[in-house]
Amino acid sequence: MRACAVAEWARLHGQPFNLTLTGPAGGRRRQGQGSERIELDAAEFCWTLAGRAHGTGLLATPVPF
Repeated sequence: MRACAVAEWARLHGQPFNLTLTGPAGGRRRQGQGSERIELDAAEFCWTLAGRAHGTGLLATPVPF
């Protein structure tokens, strides 16, 4: 699920990023150069994209689950 959520989020915002997700479902993904650095728990990442937590910057891009 995490990989699908990250891929859909990346497709929707289309901007460069350097994402580090922590916790048991964590991992790293990077897209483009000169990217925004984002680090947070994988569960918090999914909650934020689903609109259950406030996101700023690229994390303000919602992903319908």
